[in-house]
Amino acid sequence: MTLVFAVWSAARPLAASQLAGGSRSIFMPRICDPGVRQHSGYIDVAADKHLFYWFFESRNPRPVKSLTPLVLWLNGGPGCSSWSNLLGGAGPCRVADNGRDTVLNPYAWNNDAHMLFLDQPTNVGFSYGASVNSTIAASVDVTVFLRKFYRQFPQYSLGELHIMGESYAAKYVPGIAAQILKDNKRGIGGWQLPLASIAVGNGLFDMETQYMYLPQMACNSTYPAIVNSTTCSEMETAATAFQDSLQASRMNPSPEAIVNATFAGYAILAPYKDAGGNPYDVRTMCAGGELCNPYLDSIARFADQPHVRASLGVRTTAGFDLCNRDVQEAFIDSGDELVNSSAWIPSILAAGVRVLNYAGDADLICNWMGNKALMVDMDWPGKRGFAMAPDRKWLVGGEHAGEARSYGGLTFLRVFGAGHMVNLDRPRESLDMLSRWIGHREVVS
Repeated sequence: MTLVFAVWSAARPLAASQLAGGSRSIFMPRICDPGVRQHSGYIDVAADKHLFYWFFESRNPRPVKSLTPLVLWLNGGPGCSSWSNLLGGAGPCRVADNGRDTVLNPYAWNNDAHMLFLDQPTNVGFSYGASVNSTIAASVDVTVFLRKFYRQFPQYSLGELHIMGESYAAKYVPGIAAQILKDNKRGIGGWQLPLASIAVGNGLFDMETQYMYLPQMACNSTYPAIVNSTTCSEMETAATAFQDSLQASRMNPSPEAIVNATFAGYAILAPYKDAGGNPYDVRTMCAGGELCNPYLDSIARFADQPHVRASLGVRTTAGFDLCNRDVQEAFIDSGDELVNSSAWIPSILAAGVRVLNYAGDADLICNWMGNKALMVDMDWPGKRGFAMAPDRKWLVGGEHAGEARSYGGLTFLRVFGAGHMVNLDRPRESLDMLSRWIGHREVVS
């Protein structure tokens, strides 16, 4: 039995007892975007699991306001807070340089949708409680969260639900979608979550496939390489060692062998990092800070201010970390990083849920080459049609912003000039992408 099958078969419908109760501690902050209605606080998905959220209504609701789409946003890591995108491009504000104030973001995704930013799994961001160490467990918790959120705020339950995220959220997003579809089929709660689509930016669906493209992306991409030939050779050698380690883990699928294979994958990036390269943007050297981006450190400074925590109803007294290393290590130890979450996509598409995989083409760690190859090689009824579909120009404001390929509900979009965080690097373009996608229009012009 492979890891992928083991995770797939473990997905399960929610028990009625999991839907009972839930926190009623709802706050209505006036920070970040005081021009829209906000909700924040906690929903208790279990007696010992407390998930923190921050919700913003759309600046431009649909003519029938109750039909405005809702986007659930998740960051990855594993172990990283969704605040990195809330204040890093998709949310209605950005942190000012001093880390104390915010400025409005004109390209915020709540221009066109209600936005729900969630810190998950537990012990990420301001969420806290019993630890979680797998995508399956996280998917169950988030599905419970969504049902309880809609129960608390039924006014948002009629619009389409779009689940989106980036990086390691490539595990969470399809896992949650698969869980929702199973629960909807079983009629859990007596009604169906209105899931319409999923989208992942620069995602890590399958380390085995995608990490083999790291040397090529670092040394022979459309951008000039910033590392020398020795570094490139070391990355190639490490990629071969990764394949050997994966083979060893298949022959002896012990926890130790699986963890060893995971670290062998990380070792492909080691020469590049040692040379000072930025694994989140092949155009630059690492500038320090979280994800080699000092701006992200200002997000943590803003979040930790007493008046911000009080306004949002933060219950934990622990300091705010953008990424929790203990959570990451727990996922590594469980073998979750080697799970191929693209195995969920065929059944998601078969259920009529559209799938968007978009990738900034300057990112290394979850690069567009590996993501596109994974989508082209994915085994589903539309495989041949997707492989033969043309790449078409994506124009934003008359400028060539990327290339998109679509077939049978699946779209892959390469975003020009963006690194790991597309919203941060290409805010105008990312809003155009979202508006087209949730508006059921072609991403390409």
